Amino acid sequence: MRILFAYVVYQSMPLGDPFSSGAMILSNKIAPGKLQEIVSDTKSDNLLRPPLLPISQMIPNSEAALTYQDQNKPNGIANVVNLTFFSKEKFIEILPWIVFPCLLLYAAGIGLPVVLPILLFLSIGSRTLYNSQGYIHHGYQMLSLILVAQTVVVLWHAIRGDWREAFGLRKAEPRHGRTVWDWMIRYSQWMIVICYVIAGVIKPIRSDGEWFKNSHYIGIQVVKTHRQNYYSDLDPKWDIPEPQVAKFMLKDHPNLVRIFLSCGVMLEIFAFLALYNRFLSLAIGFSLVLFHYFNDLMMGLYFYGNEKLDWIFLINIPFWIWWLFLRRRVKQEQEVGEIEPAAAV
Repeated sequence: MRILFAYVVYQSMPLGDPFSSGAMILSNKIAPGKLQEIVSDTKSDNLLRPPLLPISQMIPNSEAALTYQDQNKPNGIANVVNLTFFSKEKFIEILPWIVFPCLLLYAAGIGLPVVLPILLFLSIGSRTLYNSQGYIHHGYQMLSLILVAQTVVVLWHAIRGDWREAFGLRKAEPRHGRTVWDWMIRYSQWMIVICYVIAGVIKPIRSDGEWFKNSHYIGIQVVKTHRQNYYSDLDPKWDIPEPQVAKFMLKDHPNLVRIFLSCGVMLEIFAFLALYNRFLSLAIGFSLVLFHYFNDLMMGLYFYGNEKLDWIFLINIPFWIWWLFLRRRVKQEQEVGEIEPAAAV
């Protein structure tokens, strides 16, 4: 599990070339132009979707390097810290030498009280600079919150528990029924659930309960999103004067849309049920993946980072593989109803 999370963290880091196009470079040496052909075609890129993500989101590419030379509209910590060093050429050059050792140590479970704060700062710092340009991007909020939770857990364990376990110098032993890794995963699940519950609860609160009645007007937002996506990259697939989905929402079937979108909000509100046991975690996690898929399909609103985290911490395929095929080989079996996460992969 920690290897998968390290991979997602790597994908979120603004490392720039060659890491932001590493998969293309490697694939061109094996099958020139083949991968580019797949990810450039929407149908081919979404061949495994649903339930999996687009192929372009699963290949080992990092984010592009940041190029912002100022933070004229500071957001969050940018009000007190100048974060433009993330765009400096020298920092971009040394950033991989910081990120890769940290990710390798994280995957190995070594030095976490040092490694996690570094990864946390890089995640929050780079995304805050991005959000200090006059627009807000929500794609990595959940990932940063998980890093916050894991950092707090491991620092608390280093101070109040066994610092040797926290640094990976000694095998983690259960305390109150859980190891430090169990607590890290548990609080990561909490962060995911909190993100969804807040997003769900805030809609009826901010609208004085009228959200459910007026939810079909999201069709207007669909038009805005299409325009924004088109003018961001001039991608012809978004150059649609009147998206059919918007027409479906606003004119053809507004009541059906109200019911469908209300179900999505209720899923967000009751996402906390994923914390009850593994079966509910699997069911809620898979439902959230489909929820994101339909948001992407209908409105062009995609949260691929959130989907990846749902797969890792809620659906948790490695555990179910273990439970279905390998548990009989383990002397002390863990009951599937227990919430303690499976051993990190």
